[in-house]
Amino acid sequence: MKITKFFALMCAAATLSFAGCELIDETPGDGTQTEQPDQPGDQPGEPTTGTITLSVDKTAVQLGETIKLTVTQEGQDVTSAATIYDAATMNKVKNGEFTPESTGNYSFFATKGNESSNYVYIAVMATIPTLPEDTDAANTKFNHRILLVDHTGIKCGYCPMMIDNLLAFEEEYPNWASHLNEVTCHAGSMAGGDPANSPAATTVNQYYSPDGYPNLSINFHSATVGNYQQGYFLQLMDQTFKDLVKVDGADAGIAIATSGDSSTVYATVAIKSAVEQEYKVTAWLLESKIYGNQAGASQDYHKIYNHALRNIGGTYSKNDISGDSVGVIKVGESIETAFELPVTSSKWKVENMDVLIIVSAKDKTKRWEVVNTAICPVNSTANYEYVE
Repeated sequence: MKITKFFALMCAAATLSFAGCELIDETPGDGTQTEQPDQPGDQPGEPTTGTITLSVDKTAVQLGETIKLTVTQEGQDVTSAATIYDAATMNKVKNGEFTPESTGNYSFFATKGNESSNYVYIAVMATIPTLPEDTDAANTKFNHRILLVDHTGIKCGYCPMMIDNLLAFEEEYPNWASHLNEVTCHAGSMAGGDPANSPAATTVNQYYSPDGYPNLSINFHSATVGNYQQGYFLQLMDQTFKDLVKVDGADAGIAIATSGDSSTVYATVAIKSAVEQEYKVTAWLLESKIYGNQAGASQDYHKIYNHALRNIGGTYSKNDISGDSVGVIKVGESIETAFELPVTSSKWKVENMDVLIIVSAKDKTKRWEVVNTAICPVNSTANYEYVE
């Protein structure tokens, strides 16, 4: 339990104890009455014990929209007897309604007596792209795409060899090409003066801490593949994909809608679950067709950088790049969230950008690990990718 949440519960308990001993003056006066605090279970028919659940009518809203939060206990609405908190500020939400005054990600929880609820998460954006219709709503067999992060830099003389190795892998093993999404992370000691570098790339580089360049990280923790001679590289990659790819279906599916201009990219995301568990989601803004005078280049395409990391939406740091929780999603159900991705340089070209969505869940060792990825060009949509 978070410390702030603990204090909120203590304060709530203290307030209830005090209110229970307060004498009410019934002497006739001017006809006014002091409003007394709501008491848990003081409404006729309301349960007084049992787990409470907080829910919200929308998880992605446009700035200025009002969201409605509801607390239930034993299947009954007890919102009027509960206290709902903005988890970041610990401000109370009055009457179960909240109208955000700024964009960003918000989280809420509720208390009632000694009970504490789950958290709910809300994404607020200036504009919300419309998700494509799910034409196979009962389907929960999603194509699985793992994450490849190529650590590289303009001064890395061996990095063109990794480009050729990856191209050879997709050519030699076309069956694996539909099970990956690649990011090039231009950061670290070889990226001085690199036009594809960004603060987000530097943070991701610090998270993975590659021991040399080029270096290939797979998912957050799954594997690392070095820049080996091509024959061995292909053999190792094939075995790694055999070990990691769930050909019968990923834990979750991803649908995306994006819009953007030269200042901001917006993404609406839906996550549909095939495995009931808590999920985290992050959005990475990628740019392609960036020219750089690459060291060691022997071909023109070695000087064109694709899928370079430009920015990250939501919460991230050098210690955790898994993003924000969207809570537990039951099998067959979906939840929507949204991201704002600022375009912070006039040199970045939004027409060459994509949004990569990375969904993760806790693995057997309780680490957040990638369970699926999906990519969508800016000003476009990408529906759930089902297993054929």
